[in-house]
Order: sequence, then structure tokens, then C-alpha cells
Amino acid sequence: MSSAKDSLSPEMIKILKIFGIGSLLFVFLLSFFNERRADNSGEANSLLRITDADRLFFKNVRAAYYDLEGRDDAKINIYRYGKRIQEEQSPNLNLSILINRIKDEAYIFVEPIPETLPFKLIWNNQSKQESGELTFYGGGTLEHYDFVSKLSPLLEENFRLEMELENGERYEILTDPKQRNALKTTIKDYFRLINQPK
Repeated sequence: MSSAKDSLSPEMIKILKIFGIGSLLFVFLLSFFNERRADNSGEANSLLRITDADRLFFKNVRAAYYDLEGRDDAKINIYRYGKRIQEEQSPNLNLSILINRIKDEAYIFVEPIPETLPFKLIWNNQSKQESGELTFYGGGTLEHYDFVSKLSPLLEENFRLEMELENGERYEILTDPKQRNALKTTIKDYFRLINQPK
């Protein structure tokens, strides 16, 4: 019975060494050409991630209801619901969905009219005699997401909403069911896009 040492000739050992070192060098060389880097920062936000299936569903089914603005400088597509009220004569609130073309992420952004920050939403639930306020200071993607998550239940018909601007003036907003529906539809489409039930 021959041992494993007897079965490997010096030439075979030499070939295995060359193959092993060559494989390591090949993997090392390929790592320089990999454009997608692993995110080891710990800050990756799975909350805003979208899958290819959700992106395709939005682009093929829902995007037709939106006005598209392509921002090539930021590699982002901005979608604004087509049936929103766009007049800028009185204070109002619109939302937009941003899809990052490089990262697999989608964001929702608050677009107040006028574009002054901060602003406050004073809400009143007329059926339950409850009231409260919600202040938006602006900020990054998570601040917009958080504000929209809190705004979503306030879009029901029994809520009366007023926008208080920085100068203290108050205006009733979202009195038109069409505008309220535009916000509800945008929120619903956004949460479907990031696969978060709402």
C-alpha cells in the first residue's frame, strides 16, 4: 500500500503550487475591477432597499401614473404623481418618490409649497375630538421617511389639517379629496416599492 507522498511526483507538486499561487493572484487582480464594494460601515439601511422585482413592478405598472424627472447628475429618477395639485398660490404639500439608479434604494421626499422649512402640521381628528401637531425640519432620507410614516394615518377623511409656516401663519391644506388621494397613492406606491406593508 503506497502512501499519498509516493503518489505525488515533484512535478505534480510544482504544478499544484503554480496553480494555487496563480489562482490567488487572479482573485486579487479581479478585486481591483469590482465596482460594487461591500458596505462594511454598518450604516446600510435595509429599510430603503428595493428588490429588482419591486423596481420592475413600479416601472412597468405604477410609473405610468407619475411625471418623471431624470437627474443624471445624481443618478436618480424622481417620480411625482401626475394627478397632484400643482398650483403654488396657496400652501400645499406634495410628495415625490426618488429611485437611486446606482444603489438599490428608493426614498420618499416631502415637497412643501412654499419651500420654507420648518413647517408644522396641526391635525384635528373631528370624529374622535383629538388633535396634535407634527413638525418637519427637513433633513436626510430617514427624516423624510419618518415624517411620511407619521403623516400617512392623518390623510383619512376625518382629519382636518393646517400648515403653520415659519412666520406663524396657518393655512388649511388638503381640503380637496383629489390632493389627499394623490398623497395617499404616492405613499402606498412607495411602501409597496420598498416592500413595507402600510
